Amino acid sequence: MTPARLRWGIILVQIGVLILLRNFGVLGDNFWEDLLIWSPVLLIAIGVEKIFTKSKLQFISYATSAFIFFGGLAIAFTSSWSAIDGGFFSEVTYQRDYDPEVKKLHARLKLKETNLTIRDSGDDLVYGRFDKFTRKPRIQYDLEGSEATLSLTGQRHSYLGGVVKVNIDESQDWYLRFSRDIPLDLECTGDGSDIHLNLSTTPLSRLNLEADEARIYLKLGDMEPLVHVVIRGEDSKVRLRIPVNVGLSVLAPGYGAYLEKIGLTSSGDTYVNESFDSSQTKVEIELDDRFDTFSLDFF
Repeated sequence: MTPARLRWGIILVQIGVLILLRNFGVLGDNFWEDLLIWSPVLLIAIGVEKIFTKSKLQFISYATSAFIFFGGLAIAFTSSWSAIDGGFFSEVTYQRDYDPEVKKLHARLKLKETNLTIRDSGDDLVYGRFDKFTRKPRIQYDLEGSEATLSLTGQRHSYLGGVVKVNIDESQDWYLRFSRDIPLDLECTGDGSDIHLNLSTTPLSRLNLEADEARIYLKLGDMEPLVHVVIRGEDSKVRLRIPVNVGLSVLAPGYGAYLEKIGLTSSGDTYVNESFDSSQTKVEIELDDRFDTFSLDFF
């Protein structure tokens, strides 16, 4: 039997095994996209097979078939177990119900090139909706004592080294909503993303946002007595909206003239509003000086 004949037989067996495992619920729907991304390895394996066919090292040609079979299974199982259940072509949701044992939620969002919208709050601990024609995030949830940690890791939208890339006209890839009752500690990273964070009804206690060449809209509320916000990003467009009744402190050496123009007074490198010392609700903000544009207003 020739290496080529063995290889095609192995590939057909592998496809049948994957479909069978999917039908019995052992695998989810996520692995098909990952198999597509790793498909150039198949071409490499076939090339290695051809090089060593009819040589003294012909056993290498046969070994490539085993590599294709077990490598494909490894990719399928890894993708199924580590990502949210849902295919590339479908819209899927993720929901975790309110848990009275949870007193604080730490959310870690790694967007990569994904767009994000957070709007409103709800009864659930967290609710997420992920658009069709987007790769679904890898999600991990852990509970330790009274503090929960939710991690969402996005995946880039290019396939086969960028030869294939799927884009849709809608600006929203992820939509998230957090509990109106549980304090939120949020970390978010993403380059080139459209990040819309309306957290006015979410009890945010801390936000650390790092995004280069991004469009960032952030609206804060007054539900926590102290909110600490750090925003960094080169060439990003940033707009902040702050409740008029909170005490505001802004550490932003590069925007002193602008902050004084909108009514804040200088205290070294920090700029504060008139009610900062007397207000029971305070917002402390640290800003990068590398933004493309920056604006701040009160509502």
